[in-house]
Amino acid sequence: MSLPHNQQELGKPLPSKKKRGAVFIVIVISIVVHVLGLGGLAAIKIIEVLQPEPEFEAPPVEAVQPPPPPPPPPPTTKRAQRSMPRPQPLAAQNPQNMNVPAIEINNSNLTIGGGRGFGGGLGELGGAVADSIRITSFGFDRAMEGTLEGTLYDLKRSPSGKDLLKGENKERYGSDIIKRFSNSFNRSHLDAKYMKSDTLLYGAYFVIPNTRAAAAPRAFKAEGTMEPNLLCAVYSGSYRPKKNGRFRLAGRADDVLLIRINGRMVLDGSWHKNTYSRWKQSQAGERHDKDHPQRYFGITQPMITGSWFNLRQDVETQIEILISEVPGGLFGAYILIEEEGVPGKQVFTTRPLSDKDKAFLRKSHADAPKFIK
Repeated sequence: MSLPHNQQELGKPLPSKKKRGAVFIVIVISIVVHVLGLGGLAAIKIIEVLQPEPEFEAPPVEAVQPPPPPPPPPPTTKRAQRSMPRPQPLAAQNPQNMNVPAIEINNSNLTIGGGRGFGGGLGELGGAVADSIRITSFGFDRAMEGTLEGTLYDLKRSPSGKDLLKGENKERYGSDIIKRFSNSFNRSHLDAKYMKSDTLLYGAYFVIPNTRAAAAPRAFKAEGTMEPNLLCAVYSGSYRPKKNGRFRLAGRADDVLLIRINGRMVLDGSWHKNTYSRWKQSQAGERHDKDHPQRYFGITQPMITGSWFNLRQDVETQIEILISEVPGGLFGAYILIEEEGVPGKQVFTTRPLSDKDKAFLRKSHADAPKFIK
């Protein structure tokens, strides 16, 4: 049971009026102080808000001149590079025409003028302008892409001009030298022992219609220095066939024609068989030549068919050719090529025939058009 309020406070002393007044005053003062403090803070904030933001004036911007451009580099002289002769496709491919200036054909000697060389693929010339290019049946007077370097040797004289033929039989003397050479095709041996032409010629195709032997020293500019007998022209170089395949060469010479490919003898088309090399014709080749005797380019002996050999596309292929006139008199040789499974023969060449090459060959002999594609 709860007690009345007055009864709960029974026994406790009642606060005095003086104390209650003091408490009231403290409370009032505290409230006033808080009110004043809050008012002061509010006034300060209002002043901050109303006060305008200070303005700043940026310093004037000075125009800056751009730095001068760097001086141009000193002019340089570009050196022309000499491109090495590169082999060209085998003749079994249809040759493409090349841009060649107008030429004048004069029997077996051809001069190209007009200030430009053969268009595209110039080996030693490297695409440069050529004053003239002389072409003979023994080759060009300048190296071009795909050509073989040729030197004419006088087998009867030493490099100093000493006579080496001492009453010996010319044919026996020449055959002994050539047969020894055909075992290795070491040109350094010929360089050391025999006089050679100062002028080099560069052959790509070899069609020399039977003519006077004096044509050889005349072509190599050795006329008057080398008598037209016991002469030997050796060509060597490399090319890259354009296709894979099995091929064989065919040809004949008055007097000597020897051909090696990658160090292997593939044809001895000499006038006298089994005289100038150890090459042996296959029985199938002998039967073919016996059943189909063919005589071309003014050489009265029938063509000889060589051995089959394989070629790989774009693989560098070494080739060496020897053409020689021994006793004197007439001089001639030709080389054709045949691809297995493809009928007909073509002029063998280590670079594509230009229109001017074809014109030169057609002019050289009536048989040439039969083998030009």
